Amino acid sequence: MTQHVPSTMREPKGDHNRRLSLGMEPDRFAAAAGITVEELRDYESTGPDHDFDLSVAERVGTALERLEANPPTSQKVVN
Repeated sequence: MTQHVPSTMREPKGDHNRRLSLGMEPDRFAAAAGITVEELRDYESTGPDHDFDLSVAERVGTALERLEANPPTSQKVVN
């Protein structure tokens, strides 16, 4: 189970990788998070030394936690 990470402590590149692990395309994930694809792309491309929209980060984090707890069928697990 993942622990909730506050918006200010989120890592956009890490969240991008988590989305990829779910096998979700940007449009599907953005819809699930309640944000636009442009907001998602801006957030995920934020460098480590740059600021990002905290409300977008919160929505992305909440969506990741929800989807990781109940993975979509697009997620492929390889052992």
